[in-house]
Amino acid sequence: MAYSTDPEQQIGDAIQYGVVATVDHGNATCTVTLGELITGELPWVAQRAAGTRCWSPPSVGEQCVVLSPEGDLENGFVVLGLYSNANPAPSNDPDVVQIDMPDGATISYNHATHALAVSLTAGGTATINAPGGATINGPVTINGLLTVNDDVSISGTATAGEDVVGGGKSLKVHKHSGVQAGTAQTGAPV
Repeated sequence: MAYSTDPEQQIGDAIQYGVVATVDHGNATCTVTLGELITGELPWVAQRAAGTRCWSPPSVGEQCVVLSPEGDLENGFVVLGLYSNANPAPSNDPDVVQIDMPDGATISYNHATHALAVSLTAGGTATINAPGGATINGPVTINGLLTVNDDVSISGTATAGEDVVGGGKSLKVHKHSGVQAGTAQTGAPV
């Protein structure tokens, strides 16, 4: 595409609203529909792209702005993040920072109530890899099955509302063999 030397056209072509038409994830580029024109492959602006890097590619149909230095679309780049009727803001609460994922999962933090919420869709999983350890300071509630694949050390009291089973023996209903009156000790549970 030849670019104009007309200053007025250069200014008009330098900043244009558009809609993402295609996305090439491998090259981190996209094409944009600008009225009747579809651009060539253009890079999009990432939040960070050096020592700290962020990956959040555009979606087809996402409204954007194309910046073209001197009106030259071949050297343009895409600025993402414009809300539209088709893609409205995920919240209108000034106290909330929220990220909505395409599958319906959300990450939300309310800085007024100091509450972090992560919500995954059905079948969603979460993994934290912390080879140096992980610490949670505060009460913890787990609603669902808990599986621990290593030893457990408790420095306080362990309380069970139903029963504790160790080695197949119920703490609540097991019996002892070899019970004798006096100072003798019982045998192992049966």
